Amino acid sequence: MGSRQKAGVEGVGLRDFSRRSLIAGTSAAAFGVATPAAPAAPSTNFSPAVEVASDEGARHWKNWLAVNAKIEHLQSRWSKLEGWLGREHSWFDLSPAEQQALPWANELRDIDGCLGLLFERRDKLLEKVPICSAITIGSVINRLAVVERLIEAKSHSEAHALLVKSRQDLIVMSREGFTGASVRTVCAR
Repeated sequence: MGSRQKAGVEGVGLRDFSRRSLIAGTSAAAFGVATPAAPAAPSTNFSPAVEVASDEGARHWKNWLAVNAKIEHLQSRWSKLEGWLGREHSWFDLSPAEQQALPWANELRDIDGCLGLLFERRDKLLEKVPICSAITIGSVINRLAVVERLIEAKSHSEAHALLVKSRQDLIVMSREGFTGASVRTVCAR
């Protein structure tokens, strides 16, 4: 089992969006810089823009984050169990048949099955997330949290650090009562 599956949309990868445009777009939506009269042209990967009366994206971001948290929890459990099995039962020196004879092998198999389902669910949620202007700072914070998890810290340390700091700044601003200009929500799917 791979310890991590890439979170991407079929046909659209993270490389199709520059880190700079992701960060700039999210920040612009947070501070009301986006011009409501001239929405960006829809990507060729999405259908035409659709007006949305509420912050539909916020629900999708929260769902994605919840599924991702479950994945991280199960990956952590897998890692701890496998490490313990390696120390206490020489797991890595055992044959596959000997590994399966240990009672903890069932838990690893169950975790592996759950992770497979959760990876699929997370990918489907990412496909459903609308590309739209946020109408609350909380939505922008959630969106940045998703992007933060999609961009690996090891591969893109500078971009990851900028995302983390930007999200933290927005959390502080929201607690201090900062309110940005209202932005008309235009979503493309």
